[in-house]
Amino acid sequence: MAADNLQSVIAGNISALRRSRGFTQAELAERLGYSDKSVSKWERGDGLPDVLCLKAMADLFGVTLDYMVEENHPADVKGASPAPEPLPDKEQYQVNRRTIAALSVAGVWLLAALVYVAGLIAGKTLVTSFFLAVPVSAILLTVFSSLWGNRTHLFLSVTLLVWGTLLLICWVLRDRNPWLLMTLCAPAAVVVWLSCRVTTKKPPESGSLSASE
Repeated sequence: MAADNLQSVIAGNISALRRSRGFTQAELAERLGYSDKSVSKWERGDGLPDVLCLKAMADLFGVTLDYMVEENHPADVKGASPAPEPLPDKEQYQVNRRTIAALSVAGVWLLAALVYVAGLIAGKTLVTSFFLAVPVSAILLTVFSSLWGNRTHLFLSVTLLVWGTLLLICWVLRDRNPWLLMTLCAPAAVVVWLSCRVTTKKPPESGSLSASE
């Protein structure tokens, strides 16, 4: 198979598989550890992903590596790779995930409110329960962002965790006037942002099948 034809075939397969799974180019790029510009370039046939990336895509889409480089995929041929089944409605998945996250955070604040009410009944003012609910909620959101979100979601949730933790410390130590600790929020946010931009994706070697971003 000529190189140009191979690029065209792989480009068509990547585009078709991505659409069948309901992924945007940015979402596919995020899962592979590449930029959306790379995915766009592959789908235009302007370049080829390296072998490791192509294998990662095949595993993600539930097909074989041969499927990625073949033009025809007859379902009636014995031993042929079946066309991937489209995933259930992607929007419903997103709604379910947001609902789970919202319910988890709401549960934390409900518990905080119950502790506060119990304190009032006992003659105590347990406002600390609400300050504690902030970092606990942030921890849950950080977990959900790591599982289902993107780097922006992760940045926001970790930033909330840092700010919430500092706020809790300032409240607990309020008699010592520790509010200057909140000035750490800005540099901490910068550190979190830079950390979220770091990727563990190994750059392609010079001997790769073709250049990838």
